Amino acid sequence: MDYISPLDDRYYEELRDYAAAVSEKAFVKYRLRIEILYLNFVVDALSRVGLVKPLTKEEKERLLSLKFSDDDYERFKEIEGKLGHDVKAIEYLLREKLGSVDLGRITHLTHIGLTSEDVNNLALGILVRIATYNYLMPELTNLLSTLVTLMERYASLPMLGRTHGQPATPTTLGKEIAYHACRLTYWLSMTTDIKLQGKVSGATGSMASFPMISRDIDWPQELNKFVRELGFEPALVTTQILPPDTLTQLLTSIGLMSQSLINLAQDLWIYNMLGYVHVHGRPIGSSTMPHKVNPVDLENAEGNLKLGSSILMEISRHIQVSRLQRDLSDSTIKRNIGLGIAHVILGVRRLNAVLSSIDVDDDAISKDLNEHWEVLSEAVQVRLRALGMADAYERALAIFRRSRMGIEDYERVLDELGVNDDVLRGLSPGKYIGYARDLTMNCLSQCKYTLEIIRAKMSNEVNTLKSLEFLGQ
Repeated sequence: MDYISPLDDRYYEELRDYAAAVSEKAFVKYRLRIEILYLNFVVDALSRVGLVKPLTKEEKERLLSLKFSDDDYERFKEIEGKLGHDVKAIEYLLREKLGSVDLGRITHLTHIGLTSEDVNNLALGILVRIATYNYLMPELTNLLSTLVTLMERYASLPMLGRTHGQPATPTTLGKEIAYHACRLTYWLSMTTDIKLQGKVSGATGSMASFPMISRDIDWPQELNKFVRELGFEPALVTTQILPPDTLTQLLTSIGLMSQSLINLAQDLWIYNMLGYVHVHGRPIGSSTMPHKVNPVDLENAEGNLKLGSSILMEISRHIQVSRLQRDLSDSTIKRNIGLGIAHVILGVRRLNAVLSSIDVDDDAISKDLNEHWEVLSEAVQVRLRALGMADAYERALAIFRRSRMGIEDYERVLDELGVNDDVLRGLSPGKYIGYARDLTMNCLSQCKYTLEIIRAKMSNEVNTLKSLEFLGQ
């Protein structure tokens, strides 16, 4: 098939469910559902002031049980082709569906008082929440769970540190994993703390049409209640469009989180290159060199995270500006939010697949560490200064710099410096890890706590979307 995007071909099978949730057809479905819920809201509000007959329990059930089918989507496209307006086509589709379930008496109230953006902003918010909480967050919490397992297992495994790529003060593998895990917990908390705004405020944000419907209803209060019941925070003041700031915040947060995960992917790539870990590869690693096992999933993760981050960051930048009450330049751009999140999902999956299956080579890590006793230079100069040697740093600099040392070289240096200190004499690279294990375990506790919080938020958000029948239809 002639697809433009690899997401629709190469990666489609693993994104099939996600694609169905963020596609153009899904966006139409969410907008139709918003129109149905709004119609129910309007009939209820107007019936309380005697303008319409209230829906019976059975009529309400018929209204709220209206579904969106493939045939409905084809009909929508047919109507849109004639009208040249997608939201108006959804309104006319709903009118037809109302007639088919004997609810013709309320067709005149469909979309009443609304502007297209009242429907679009809420439906897009629903799409973003589904993409985030039903698809992206489960992948991220799985990744964090994997990191928790690894940091717990390797909290005490000494490893050569590297700064600027050069041998440096020892660390532990668990502590280095903890660094990335703590970054992920930060971004998970940051992302899930963002509550998207929503609005129903009319053509220029003044709600001007609603008093024309009835002056006996407190429309600002009622409309804001409707928005809240959909799971959004009502925007205080709008133009024709919703202020973009909470959506910008969310997309930026996901984009920056992706950048932090690129850091993890690159570190793992280097550990694999150094032989510290062994990444399981595909059956054929090279078309010409049979010995190779390429870390292709790590590289795929890095590429997808870069692309996803770039798309989301660019979208968030662009939607910050809209001329006067609105312009339409953001419409096509917002339609690519699902695309950006899809690449992030792929990247996270690849990264988790690697981390879940890597083999840590304790011997290789230990061997490399014990070939670099010069990294104890920090310990030597700090200890000697603490014991009163004022020029300890300068003397250590002259001896240690540009040297690669084993245990014999280290002992010779201590002799040259006249050191008889038991602490330095009993030191080795594997013992010079400071509080690395303690720091790792502290991070471990924080990660486990964060996982509980995030999973609760995920469950709450998904249950809300299911109760409104945006999920599980």
